[in-house]
Amino acid sequence: MSILIVFAKNEYKQYVGRGWQRLYNFNVKTDDYRESIGKKVRQERLRHGWSQEELAEKIEVHPSFVGQLERGLRSASLATLKRLSLAFGIKSAEFLAEDDGRAIRYEPHSVERRIVDLLKGCTISEQRTVYQTVKYILRQKRKLAR
Repeated sequence: MSILIVFAKNEYKQYVGRGWQRLYNFNVKTDDYRESIGKKVRQERLRHGWSQEELAEKIEVHPSFVGQLERGLRSASLATLKRLSLAFGIKSAEFLAEDDGRAIRYEPHSVERRIVDLLKGCTISEQRTVYQTVKYILRQKRKLAR
């Protein structure tokens, strides 16, 4: 009599005669892809100069999820990967691509530099007001786009 059983940790065993015989042991670490995707998310977020809260708002998730995703503690659904790819302007498949080891360096766009230059002469209170206003406008724009 031979019975095939699937065990946890991707290991397949078969009962033969008096004992269990290992058939397959897939050493696929489920955390590897999480860490790889998390590393790519963090790199892209830093490249764009966004905080975790800003990214969370853009992809419509809780800010703690972004932190957990970056540390490889949580998995991203296909829908979340799609929203991330749209936010970053990259293909979804790039989250699964191998890391080439290059250092990430953020280079602001010309519009970003002009905005920063405008805010340099403002007080902290004025900067907060501008930030809250822009945030409100973008939120309203997203609501209208739906």
